[in-house]
Amino acid sequence: MTFILESTSSFNAQPNQSLEINTYKYEKSDFRIIFVDVPGPLCSTTILVPTLSPNDKGLPHTLEHLIFCGSKNYPHRGYLDSLANRCLSTGTNAYTMEDCTGYTLVTAGAEGTINILPIFLDHVIQPSLRPYQFLTEIYHIDGTAKPKGVVFCEMASRENTEPDLLDLHLRMNLFQHKSTYSYECGGLTKDIKNLSNDEIIEYHKKFYDPSNVSVIICGLIDKEKVLKSLEEVPELLCSHKDSSVIDIPAIEYPPLPNVENNLISETVHFPVSDADVGSISYAWRGPALENLKDIIGLDVIFRYLYETSASPLCQRFIERKTPLASDVDFELKGTVDSSLLLIFSGVPYITEGSKDQGDDEEDNVEDSNILDEMSISKDNGNNIIEEDEYNDNLEDLFKPGVFFNKLKEIFKNFAENGFPNEEMIKKTIDRHRIKIYEMLEEDPHEVLTNYIIQDLLRYNFAVHSELHDAKHENATKPIIGTRSQIFDIMKELETYPQEFWKDLVKKYILEPPTIEVLMVPDPELANEQASKEIQDQEDRIKRLGPEKLKHLDEELKKALKDNEINIPQEVLDNMPPIPDVTKIPLFRGEVSIKQFLTSENDEEYNNNNNNMLSSSMKDDELPSPSQLITQYDLSRPFSSLQHVKTDTFFTQVKVYLNTSHIPEELRDYFVLFQEMLFCTPVEIPKEFTKDHQPKLMDYKSVVENTSELCTSNEASIGIGNEIFHASYLSETFVISASSERYKYNELCEWMMMILMFSKFDEERIISTAKNLLSQLTETKREGSDMLSAISTKIIAECNEDRGNTSLLNDLAISVFNQEPFLQKIISLVEEHKTNEIIQNLEEIQKCLLKSMEVIAEEAENNKYSPIYKKKEIIPGFVQLAMPLDYENDPIEEFLTCWDKCYKVYQTSIKEKKYDPMEITMMNHSHNDNDNDNDNDEKMEDPNDDDHHHHQKKINYNYLYKITSTFPFPRKPFNIKSIDEAHQSVIVPIAGLCTSFLIQYVESEILSPIPNEDFYAVTVLAELLTRTEGPLYTSIRGNGYAYDGSICLYLWSGQLTFSLYDSSEPQKATMEFYQIIEEMNTKEGWEKICSDFHIDTAKASVVYKNVSSKSTASGVIYSYLRGALRVIIK
Repeated sequence: MTFILESTSSFNAQPNQSLEINTYKYEKSDFRIIFVDVPGPLCSTTILVPTLSPNDKGLPHTLEHLIFCGSKNYPHRGYLDSLANRCLSTGTNAYTMEDCTGYTLVTAGAEGTINILPIFLDHVIQPSLRPYQFLTEIYHIDGTAKPKGVVFCEMASRENTEPDLLDLHLRMNLFQHKSTYSYECGGLTKDIKNLSNDEIIEYHKKFYDPSNVSVIICGLIDKEKVLKSLEEVPELLCSHKDSSVIDIPAIEYPPLPNVENNLISETVHFPVSDADVGSISYAWRGPALENLKDIIGLDVIFRYLYETSASPLCQRFIERKTPLASDVDFELKGTVDSSLLLIFSGVPYITEGSKDQGDDEEDNVEDSNILDEMSISKDNGNNIIEEDEYNDNLEDLFKPGVFFNKLKEIFKNFAENGFPNEEMIKKTIDRHRIKIYEMLEEDPHEVLTNYIIQDLLRYNFAVHSELHDAKHENATKPIIGTRSQIFDIMKELETYPQEFWKDLVKKYILEPPTIEVLMVPDPELANEQASKEIQDQEDRIKRLGPEKLKHLDEELKKALKDNEINIPQEVLDNMPPIPDVTKIPLFRGEVSIKQFLTSENDEEYNNNNNNMLSSSMKDDELPSPSQLITQYDLSRPFSSLQHVKTDTFFTQVKVYLNTSHIPEELRDYFVLFQEMLFCTPVEIPKEFTKDHQPKLMDYKSVVENTSELCTSNEASIGIGNEIFHASYLSETFVISASSERYKYNELCEWMMMILMFSKFDEERIISTAKNLLSQLTETKREGSDMLSAISTKIIAECNEDRGNTSLLNDLAISVFNQEPFLQKIISLVEEHKTNEIIQNLEEIQKCLLKSMEVIAEEAENNKYSPIYKKKEIIPGFVQLAMPLDYENDPIEEFLTCWDKCYKVYQTSIKEKKYDPMEITMMNHSHNDNDNDNDNDEKMEDPNDDDHHHHQKKINYNYLYKITSTFPFPRKPFNIKSIDEAHQSVIVPIAGLCTSFLIQYVESEILSPIPNEDFYAVTVLAELLTRTEGPLYTSIRGNGYAYDGSICLYLWSGQLTFSLYDSSEPQKATMEFYQIIEEMNTKEGWEKICSDFHIDTAKASVVYKNVSSKSTASGVIYSYLRGALRVIIK
């Protein structure tokens, strides 16, 4: 045995789950392999190499790319990723940070990991690093005098973007240009041009010795087999250097200079198409990595300061009539000594000469009349100054120190007063604990790997360690698993006095120097850079001349030929077989579906043998449509419920409400409506208060209650919502939340309060609208976001099917529609026409809550309505997800809560005799209307008892088709519905350094069921797109784009070809067409789609399928997706 067990520890990933961590060290070197026994179907591997950047040439990043081009024992490019695909993976990957480089692999099951690990290590320890590899992968000048190379193009697309410039300049100032953290580890293009292959070879010799390499494996794997497979390749484990000599320096932190106001400020201009908003960010040096008490303490403090809209930082800068930012984010980065980053985005930039529109406005956030005797809490405990006490001039925000002085007051206030009370300390710590549990459940592999990496970096680079495990202090081994203490430390911190928390802010924020970076939008810079790029190319053409350019072109062709994927057949034949997929441990899950039927049908249904829709079903199985009884209970907005049980620590409720009956003119309000829910006042009915009196919760109390109760919460149009875009199912409005299991009933009731009893007021409307407009401006700067927005606009706006609810909603929430709409909202508020906005928001709320019965009744009274014309009602549905061992009946608990709240909601409307044409003022609020409805065309009062008595006699199941939601009705993409003029569109966007492209074709393979093309198209898309596959080598390999891929969108029936960060979109597209043409020939088909390649693609598809169900959230979503689609068997 040449590996010895060096240490063992455990980590409590959940309150009732302890994971073992075992560290093995190779006897003849400092090579280590660390196992973390993470349950589930996946096995993840990270080969970690601690690396440093001595300059901006990007040495660690360029080497990372070359590692994959071949190795000493496996010289053929593409071999590694072909093997990885056949090991039930989507290929290998890597990332470069300022202090380490990680090489990653994730497989379904453990067998593939065991097969590939020695080969992967061979590439890391013994790469080829040939000159022609450098030429294509890193940097070259082509025959047109254009600089190219995969790495060069990647960095060219990134280095002038706001996020990258911000990150670099924060680090340059924080570490004073004298540390690895000061440099761009990816490389700056001006320096990459001066990099040589010899420099990369020397860099590899210095840092990639086996004694500087560790392997982290998370998953259920046979440790003995892994260790044995590595012992067979000792040349990959034995050090090539004298073990007594440490030639990799420690990371030392240069002192920060003494400066006026203790502030180091820098202004950075970035190219962009507009000058509306920028960002302002701050950085401080934090505690050492092993100082977990201070690290967790600072995390808790900043969680309190910024996490919700009721937090002090959000109140001061964001939730205002005149916002100073649209968002704030905090990150505690795990550098050897940590760093603290606070980023304000969407900061309004006022050019010189502009007038501050808000100077003459009364800027008081609080309306004292609202917080009357009905209010639950007048003091939200945030210790913040009201907005009217500030004098904020927007013109000054980007002057050095101006924004900081406002920020400093928040920190000073905390340093003087601490948390509002002891209870707030415990609540915030509890919130922090639950969010960590949530991360561990969502992605345990990444979280635990990152925790271990911090221990390894401390061992390799720290000058000093409080744990006495720093190599530069002559320690012989790292202490692995220090983060296993985090939950014990949090429990201990609950007992700490206010002074501890106040001292943390003084020590790390107020007393040391602060770094400030002001990111200023500059449209002129975008034009200057575009012109400079053209001029530089023209200058190179003149300088090099025709002969030199011809020579460069010939060399490039040789290099491309040398780097072609050409693996001999005998090598392919010797690859290990694809692992047995039946041996993969699957994540546990069960599902049942309940349809809400009329009492008569329930009785008939229950008497029918084995037709219980609520019985347990596994593997996404659903009853056949012939089993479904269509006599639905129409008294609610939804007709069915899916109940999922899985290995989760949390309970989750998602309510999907159909929007097909909502008037088109109201759909513009969807974004504003969804963003205001959960952070707008709520009137709690007397039936739910202790003193039986209605209570008005101001929005801050609503936000705080949501934060305490919910692990996560969201309101959105459709699934995969990104504010201005939904992935699919956009015909539904979704309200969702999760909580700890013991809070489930409380969660259900709170969601009903939010949905049924929210109120809308001017304060929240203007603040939300302005912040949305800032976020929209930033969205317009992102090429990928705009590609999606433009595609949506074309498909929705130019579609002949204008009655398609999904398309109407997609168009309504898009950036093109929302920009003028939000500007209109702001104008209406400024013109004191807020009542019109409130009326429309309340109308949406009422429409969403209408029962199917009321929808049918209104349609009968309005012969022109789409519902009446189609004679079809699409109900909503509910999904509940619970732990496997949840003891009560969650369906019954949810329905009891819904029906109780719904009854109160309907009664309140009857009592008010609510008339939609006489919407009350903002303090009259509120909610919707459901079974009692307001239809302008009705002559009778829908709230009248006689009316309802008459209504009961009508069974709308016989008049309207009540469509089953499982499967959910959908309309696949039809290219013929798009007019020819809009079938090809080019949109120039200033400030983008690269291009983005997408092409659509029809691909309806979900119906009929089963569709013989389903698997064929799925495998084909994977075959063409996989790492080192046809698109990868011809597009990325030639430096035409960072990524080219084929994607299958099952729900919409689309197959797409897309380019991401493309420097040559025309050439990249032609490469794609050439591949398609080649596949039409016998020789080309055998080359591209051989049995070997098809089997390899199948293995990748298997991995994706398993990976999508490898966590609790993945299982929950897969069951929903299966029910919506009806799984193909």
